[in-house]
Amino acid sequence: MKIQGIVFDFGGVISRVQEPFYFDTMKRLTGWDRETILAGWARHRRLLDSDAIGPEELYRRMAADLGQTLSDDALKVIVQADYDSWSTLNPETLAWAKALKSAGYRIGILTNMPSTFIPWFERCAGEFRRLADHELISGLEHLAKPQPEIYALMEQRMALPPESLFFFDDTLRNVEAARARGWQAAQFFSVAQAREALAQVTGAPC
Repeated sequence: MKIQGIVFDFGGVISRVQEPFYFDTMKRLTGWDRETILAGWARHRRLLDSDAIGPEELYRRMAADLGQTLSDDALKVIVQADYDSWSTLNPETLAWAKALKSAGYRIGILTNMPSTFIPWFERCAGEFRRLADHELISGLEHLAKPQPEIYALMEQRMALPPESLFFFDDTLRNVEAARARGWQAAQFFSVAQAREALAQVTGAPC
């Protein structure tokens, strides 16, 4: 079936990869290195993304796993650094999405993001949000990638069958989950690479 909808993740696709100052801030306040942070996210971040816990609780739990306690002041700085570290958008992604929409594709956003991030998301990525025909934010649905239900819900939002959707995400497990639903999907590394992946499916320059 012809590809009719292009769905983008936010972090690492619409935005650039997380800024280093976040990890520097975490190291200064907690002593945690990047690997420790990523391991804590693996244990707890899906709870944040599905709105089961808030961002302060995420970091409290990560600290408790290591026998630490974080002050309220430290938590405020950490959470703000987390928000701000995703704020460098990729202008190439936006330009490409505009071209795809002009070419007749429906544009979607499917992102793991707690509801507390949404006001920041509007300020940071409002132009991309207004470009999108449909979006699905995990925290509003109490679901998170790679749960199959969130892809099924996105199919309903886009009003398209799975085989007509192409998904770009920087996280491989989320790409694999989309493929398991019958979507076309590719892990995102750059716009040039993503364009080539889409062109291989459509048989035409994208």
